[in-house]
Amino acid sequence: MINSSSFNNSSKLEGGKVAIAATLLWLAALSSFCASKQQSLLPKPLSKLTGWGLFTLLFFLGWLFMLGTYAALAAFFFGITYIMGAWIAIVFILGHYKPKLWQFGFGGIVVSASLLMLGAL
Repeated sequence: MINSSSFNNSSKLEGGKVAIAATLLWLAALSSFCASKQQSLLPKPLSKLTGWGLFTLLFFLGWLFMLGTYAALAAFFFGITYIMGAWIAIVFILGHYKPKLWQFGFGGIVVSASLLMLGAL
C-alpha cells in the first residue's frame, strides 16, 4: 500500500527539481542573449565566450535537474524547447519595456518556475 505522505514528499521534491531547472534554463537563455550586440540590458554586451559558455554550463545543469523527473532525451528536448520560447519572450518583452537586468532576470525566474511547476503537478 502506498503511503500518501510519501507520495506528497516525492511530488514536492520533483517540483523543486523542476523549479531549479526552470531557473537555470532561464538564466542560460538570458546569458546567451546578453552576449548579443542587440541586447539592451547591459551597457556593453558580454563576450561571446562568456555568454555562450554560461549558456552551455547552465543548460547542462538544468538538464541534470530535469533528469530527476523526465527521461534523458525528453529532458533535453524540453530544455531546448524552453530555451527557444524564452528567447522569443525576451525579444518581445524587451521590445516593449526597458527593465533593469535584475528586475528582468528575477521576473523571468518567477514566471518560469511558476509555469513549469504547474506542469509538474
